[in-house]
Amino acid sequence: MTWLRRLLGIGEAAGPALSPRGDPAPASPPTERITIRSSGGHIVTVSSLDFIGQRAVSPNRRFTLLWQDQIMINGLPKGGRYVLIDDGRVILDAPMTRPQDGKVADNGTFILHDWGAMEALSGTFYAFAPDGRAIIARSFTANLLNNGLSRDGSRAVCQTCNAPKSPDSSVFCTFDLVAGGEIACWQPETGWAADYEFPDGDRVRMIRRAGVPIDYSIDGKFLDRLKWFADDVMRGVPSVIRYALEEGEAVTGLDLGALRRGAMVALADPDPRWQADTLRLLGEIEEKAGNERAALDAFQKALAINPKIGVAKRAAALLKRLDLHG
Repeated sequence: MTWLRRLLGIGEAAGPALSPRGDPAPASPPTERITIRSSGGHIVTVSSLDFIGQRAVSPNRRFTLLWQDQIMINGLPKGGRYVLIDDGRVILDAPMTRPQDGKVADNGTFILHDWGAMEALSGTFYAFAPDGRAIIARSFTANLLNNGLSRDGSRAVCQTCNAPKSPDSSVFCTFDLVAGGEIACWQPETGWAADYEFPDGDRVRMIRRAGVPIDYSIDGKFLDRLKWFADDVMRGVPSVIRYALEEGEAVTGLDLGALRRGAMVALADPDPRWQADTLRLLGEIEEKAGNERAALDAFQKALAINPKIGVAKRAAALLKRLDLHG
């Protein structure tokens, strides 16, 4: 079977020839268009290519990018690969150790993550021209989470997962695929995004699983900080409410009343794991607002759930002052 022979490296090359600079050479287009069949979920098969894997399609529907992760045969990794198709005809077929999360633009520019070795916190972000030329190859000492590509192929982004002690932990990186370089890389205050949009050439939009979309400039400036504070506080995100309390109204545009309402939304969450922390947060808001009796009540409720929540001395001081003043 051709597919098995390719995986085992028997009787044919395991991948395409490489140019002198190491870029994969484009495959010779077949005389007929290939047929891609869905196998359920995100999996597709192409019998004429002995391929089973995943795909992405350009917004204009002209280009299709296929990729398949490596598999293990007799304890050895075989078969990592990606394929670029233009109007139904293969123009590129090349090996990659563990390709993931492909995207392809209207001009055929495409991006992939190579997850690399399974046992390491590492990965490489790649961007390629449709002829197989590598535009970007950015390695990280953290696992890659996801990526995004502008429709015209001029901009790309990626985010990494948490990686303790690594400078690449939880970073968000932007790339100029025309100039062929990295623009900026930073740890965004808003955390991880689920997807990305590119409203224009100077900004990137983080589409979050919850909450409003948030814009950054392509070079890392947080353009929607006030919108983010307002939305996450309104939705009762405790970490952002605490951050807003520490930063103050001059920075966030939110008064203590808004923070109190956000804390009450957070307290409505039935998950008991966060109740003590949120009650402590509410107590700190009330204390800063000068509502000592409400602050004491929140602190005492927090201590009843978790005696080690860290507000016992503050609660005792409040109780003493309130007793003194009747």
